[in-house]
Amino acid sequence: MIKIIAVGKIASHLKEAQDHYFNRLQKQSGIEILEVKKQRTKEEEGKLLLSKTKGFVIALDERGKELNSKEFAKLLQKHRYISFLIGGADGLSEDVKKEADMLLSLSKLTLQHDIARIVLLEQIYRGFQIIKGTPYHRE
Repeated sequence: MIKIIAVGKIASHLKEAQDHYFNRLQKQSGIEILEVKKQRTKEEEGKLLLSKTKGFVIALDERGKELNSKEFAKLLQKHRYISFLIGGADGLSEDVKKEADMLLSLSKLTLQHDIARIVLLEQIYRGFQIIKGTPYHRE
């Protein structure tokens, strides 16, 4: 089961992309996207994000570990339940980064949080296709 917990609603112009991957993933694995309201501080957001987690917790952070798609697929295979945390425009609190089991970077570039959500969804989908051995992932 995959749970993506993100601060704020996704921008309307990106919702179609989110739904595209979400619907594909729903057919093959349990996935949930939980949007939490922006709080007054990153610390309050962090407490709220952490209260919604279950299983192995991965916080997205540009200074986190970078994985290639095959390594990411192995991570998905290793853990039965994964919660991905995506901060808002101000990022994640230090408490979230310390409490998470892993910090993951999707890119050395700084990604706007809605774009990060789309990239994460595509990589989760790609990871499951790698696990299944479908031709979606080409080297």
